[in-house]
Amino acid sequence: MTLSPRTSTGELRPLPGGGRRSLWRRLGDLAARRHRAVLAAWLAVAALSAILIPGLVERAIAPVVRVEGSTSLAGARLVERGFPQLGAEQLMMIFASATLSDADEPYQRALHDAVRAATALPQVGGVQLLPVLPGQDRRHAYAIVGVNGDQRARQAALPVLLSATKQAAGRASGSRVDVHLVGESALLAEEKRTDLADLRRAELLAVPLSLLVLLVGLRSVGAALAVMGVAGVVTVTTLGVLGLASLLGTSADTFMLAVAATVGLALGLDYALLTLFRYRHSRTAGHAPHQAAAIAVSTAGRTATWCAVGVALTATTLLVVRTPMIRAMGAAASLSAVVAAAAAVTLLPAVLVAADRWLLHRGSHTRARRAGGAGSESRAQRRARRAGGAGSGSCIRRWVRIVGWGRGSRGRRRGRRDGWGWWARHLMRHPVAYTLACAGVLLVAAAPVTELRLGFDLDRDSIAGADFGRGLAYMEADQISSALGVVLPHPAGTPPVDTAALVATLERDAKVAFTTSVDNGRDLTIVVVIIRTHLDEPTTTALARQITRQFVPATLPPGQEALVTGPNVIFSDLMDETTTQLSTVVLLVLGCSMVFLLVTFRSILLPIKAVLMNLLAVTAAFGLLTLATRHLPHLVGSQVNTLIPLLAFTLVFGLSIDYEIFLIHRIGEHYHAIGDNTAAVVHGLRHTARPITMAAAVMVVTFAALLTAHRYHLVQLGLAVAVAITLDATVIRLALVPALMRILGTRNWWLPTPLARLLKGHPSSRRQAV
Repeated sequence: MTLSPRTSTGELRPLPGGGRRSLWRRLGDLAARRHRAVLAAWLAVAALSAILIPGLVERAIAPVVRVEGSTSLAGARLVERGFPQLGAEQLMMIFASATLSDADEPYQRALHDAVRAATALPQVGGVQLLPVLPGQDRRHAYAIVGVNGDQRARQAALPVLLSATKQAAGRASGSRVDVHLVGESALLAEEKRTDLADLRRAELLAVPLSLLVLLVGLRSVGAALAVMGVAGVVTVTTLGVLGLASLLGTSADTFMLAVAATVGLALGLDYALLTLFRYRHSRTAGHAPHQAAAIAVSTAGRTATWCAVGVALTATTLLVVRTPMIRAMGAAASLSAVVAAAAAVTLLPAVLVAADRWLLHRGSHTRARRAGGAGSESRAQRRARRAGGAGSGSCIRRWVRIVGWGRGSRGRRRGRRDGWGWWARHLMRHPVAYTLACAGVLLVAAAPVTELRLGFDLDRDSIAGADFGRGLAYMEADQISSALGVVLPHPAGTPPVDTAALVATLERDAKVAFTTSVDNGRDLTIVVVIIRTHLDEPTTTALARQITRQFVPATLPPGQEALVTGPNVIFSDLMDETTTQLSTVVLLVLGCSMVFLLVTFRSILLPIKAVLMNLLAVTAAFGLLTLATRHLPHLVGSQVNTLIPLLAFTLVFGLSIDYEIFLIHRIGEHYHAIGDNTAAVVHGLRHTARPITMAAAVMVVTFAALLTAHRYHLVQLGLAVAVAITLDATVIRLALVPALMRILGTRNWWLPTPLARLLKGHPSSRRQAV
């Protein structure tokens, strides 16, 4: 595709031409001309995906929080191998009664029958009743249950185990003794239930709100429904691919589903909007529907594909984290981007052609009809038609001109009537002032991030009514809040490890409620420690580290290997891994973004500026999230979940690249055609401000819907991403970036000669208007 000279309206108009871009135009033209076949194919894919989704939700497991290669996982595997009766995970079984004490005969029968029912299950390795501890309510009793199998098997066994023990205890006590289960799998199963419910609620809210934003912005019911329909197909197809993968043996967790659904909907709306705006522009310029669709794909569709590559690149950096849950979220975001890009260049042109008569707002229909659907009207005829311009939409256009958003002639009248054009020219006259003001706003918003507190919060309010929450409340009331095991392997055939000094040291610690040592008679000794402090308290994590770093070296023989495991240690390892890898992921995202934008823009300063602006937007968003945790803890929690910075950073960085590419490509196209940097910035801002603000508004609505969730981590994710996108699409893209480009002038496009030679002939080197 090549560019014609400037038209009388001052716009650059893409014309058919050869070169590498012809592939994209041919793809769009093919999809437009064969729109019925393309629509049928996508509808078949969507229908098959819709059939697979219920099975996907049913097979989805709670997130796998264990860290590959961690000491806690190694210790758990040693316990599973050396003590089959303790299994791969140790659950706490809680017996509670409102009227009976553990000395009453019905209570004892309930204990006996529940233990027998549990040990009869194939997934249970054994059950060990705990002695009564000082301060324990005598209406409560506790037992450790060893459950075998991987996480999917343990979660599948959990409801069976709970039902069998509840029924046995109820029958033996006349329904006066109840049973609860607390442990890693029980907690994650409850999170799965609440996360799925929160996700459904958020999607039900996001869809109508997004549709409302589209109706207001597009001024066309047909256009709004078309965009929403394409985004819906993207979401359903993404989940369908995950459903197919789960049938083939790939695990899918609820976090993965949440990311796939949210990112798929957001990117589908984003790319469909950008392409629709380009299609509308071509239709009102006189092109036939299939020609307009081809132009839209060769410009905006091509840009959407590059944006999807950027999102996928940033998401794949999460693969360096050794936690399956984080890796699954990165894979889900990458998959959503790929499906959204595929829909933008195939499904969307077919939808645009099929629904052409409903896509243009009233004022645009007249010009499209006058084009005759052939696109053969001469330039002189188009100029004459624009000069006459009334038609059936004249009342609307007259009203638009009155409020100052219509097209005028020249000079001051045109500035007053073109809102975004007026803003762009005003910004160009005061670039330094707006740069300082915008940077000041972002820095002030980012300042509280220095007080950001990361942690793990059980979010007790959301689980209070569940079986896990009730059992945990009994444990915490009795100060039997959590447990850990010190795993001490020794050579086969040697005596058990002498743990007397370690046990004595632990018993003197005020945080320890009970401790005992057992050996399997072959090669493994375990010290079981019951802890008074809560599972998610920093003091509990500190005790686990103190055992490893202080107690073990001081009380055990030199060189004795000690692995500490248990629910609190597992979650502690997860926090450590995500916190440690955050810096690695940030560096990878920054590096990938720099290289990607360098290839895309063929400039040194523009990628540096883009990366710094994105980093500032993310930091400002987390600064505001920190303020929310300080002043609104009942809404967002008192500390930020350790997973949120990692996930939100990669998502926001990937999504921000969309708007950067969209804006800079338009500016660069104009600059390389006329050589005037200021005029190019005005042109790019004027023609991209509306689609950027609309796309961002839809994106913000999609993620803001997560604020209705009951779980704090989903609320925090929704708030952080929504705030970051808002700042990025308003303060940064519509003010700070154009002002900086005005200040930098021609230096925006500087590229060292060696790099220019290296990138010569690269597909991205041929710029296009979007």
